Amino acid sequence: MNSRSLSIVRFIALALCIEVPLILSYFWMTGDFSVPRFNEWPISEWLINYQAGFIRRGLLGEVLLRIYSPSSLIRPLYIAMFFSYAIYTSTFILVYLKSGIRNTNVLLVAVLIQGGIFHMGMTSDFYTRKENIFLIFFAIQCLLYLQIKSASFAMQKYWLGIYLASLFIFTPSLVLVHEAYIFLSFPISALLLWILALERPQDRYLRAAVGLLFCETLIVFLICSVFHGDLAMSQLIWDSLPLTDRLQLSPAAPYSTFGAIGSLGWGLNQHLSTLYGVVSSGGIFIWIFFAFGNALVLTYIYIAIDPPKINGSSTQYLHWILVGSLVLMPMFLVGSDWGRWIASISNQLILLMFVLHRSDMFFKPDVNPISIQLSLFKGFRGRAFLFSLCVSYGLIFQMPECCADPRTIFAPYMTYFSF
Repeated sequence: MNSRSLSIVRFIALALCIEVPLILSYFWMTGDFSVPRFNEWPISEWLINYQAGFIRRGLLGEVLLRIYSPSSLIRPLYIAMFFSYAIYTSTFILVYLKSGIRNTNVLLVAVLIQGGIFHMGMTSDFYTRKENIFLIFFAIQCLLYLQIKSASFAMQKYWLGIYLASLFIFTPSLVLVHEAYIFLSFPISALLLWILALERPQDRYLRAAVGLLFCETLIVFLICSVFHGDLAMSQLIWDSLPLTDRLQLSPAAPYSTFGAIGSLGWGLNQHLSTLYGVVSSGGIFIWIFFAFGNALVLTYIYIAIDPPKINGSSTQYLHWILVGSLVLMPMFLVGSDWGRWIASISNQLILLMFVLHRSDMFFKPDVNPISIQLSLFKGFRGRAFLFSLCVSYGLIFQMPECCADPRTIFAPYMTYFSF
């Protein structure tokens, strides 16, 4: 097969991996509203509101209640979920295009990664969680960063202002959407701002902005921790929902608090028991498998991007990617849904890898033993072998969102052929 034919095949494969999940997601989320379109637990988490007083995680649920009550809140939520998926897909691709990377294999593997765009749409998982809002916001930050890098000198201050304003306005709002934002996405957002501050030493206020942003986020997080909620508040929140929604979420007991709303009354011991369950149930081995698989995909992307060298030495590109991985690791202490955390880390690191392709950190050398060992795979055969492994991994397996079970680790293609 000549290079032109191979390029056409890659383009068709990429188009299918993006468009088919979007089409499936659209028809699923806008289909028969009498059937729950995704798991009742995350649905109930979106519906937490302030009807029992100020409480953590209640911002978006209060907005939904104010706009749509007394009608069903679940129906507009389904539609919002589809649009959140479509927006993340669009921003992800825009970051890739603005990064200047022109490698179809990189984008294909990035789309196919477990917990990525392809698997989000094929199973209606991951994008139905609040982490998808965090991914969208980080992708927008990446786009603003790239816009600052490409803008003329006169316009850079303008885009810097928009970038900082979005950080200081939306970051505390996202903590109110889910207080775990401080673990799930804030660290890598702060890291990107710190990298920009290092690139622009003349703008000393950028370093101060990192500290101010951390203080602002921490204060809102502590406020959410104080207003943790209890069983009485969760019952009041549940009672504030339209009866039709309660019947759909919990038909057997529509008057008793249910799902994520009920979890507002959990204490520290119950939280720690979920983490213990990851190990005691044996699910830890499934998560290790998928963590290794996603790490393999990230390795291929790094190798295929092939960041430039300085006098034969590696730049700081890999250094900052590894720092990004490290600052996101505390999210595994948040809860037992480790599939969600692996997906969140992977998506954010891919965006970081794309955006730092335009970073001035390329001009600073870095002696990194890991990059030296990865160079063994940079030959054509090694790269082709890794690419084949990554595509096979992406197409054969399906990472559970939570509650690891060996019977659910394979992609459920037969579901679409069952009538």
